[in-house]
Amino acid sequence: MLIDFHTHLDWYKNKHQLYFELEKFIGIIVASSVDLNSYKSNLQIESTNKNSTCKIISTFGVHPENAEKYSNQLCKLDDALNQSKMIGEIGMDFYWTNVSKIAQEEVFRYILNHCHENNKFCVIHTKGAEKEIDKILLEYPNAKPIIHWYNGPENIFQDFLERGYFQTFGCETIRNPFLQHLLKITPKNLILAETDNPTAEPWLGGSNTSINLIEKIYHDLS
Repeated sequence: MLIDFHTHLDWYKNKHQLYFELEKFIGIIVASSVDLNSYKSNLQIESTNKNSTCKIISTFGVHPENAEKYSNQLCKLDDALNQSKMIGEIGMDFYWTNVSKIAQEEVFRYILNHCHENNKFCVIHTKGAEKEIDKILLEYPNAKPIIHWYNGPENIFQDFLERGYFQTFGCETIRNPFLQHLLKITPKNLILAETDNPTAEPWLGGSNTSINLIEKIYHDLS
């Protein structure tokens, strides 16, 4: 059984091909969402999937690039937060996006507080905001962070490891010596594999967007 801990199934344009691949997959796929519409789409894919050997877990989250949609109406998130057994993807990004840092933090804290109050796992995007997120997470000790595709300062990564946060590693690891170093210092019981399908591999110069890419990721990490 393979577990892909971070994908965006709703981003697949060719749904016919997606369902064809899902019919043959053996394992678990965690379908992260980036806003309310994304979550609804992933739930639809999950409910349509009829393959008993493929379990899809749709998780609700607000990606930092979408924070301004909800910063002034946070209560709109409550139903989805309560429904989703795990949260993701959430976080802050001061590198790739120009979205207001205030809005990002407001949404991030609101969702983190939900995770803290409900002892939920939450998949966290940290790019360029590692120092800020490192401090914020200390304020929500009952939340259970899973750090997604970390590629920041090593001292903060060490903080995360000392607190027992899970770490996801994906298709960049085989291409990046620094990520290989982070992988080597991560306790094996904190390592999770992800593809970040269907965009990550093409973004890095590859072409494989199949859900079966996770098999290669396991091979690469090993």
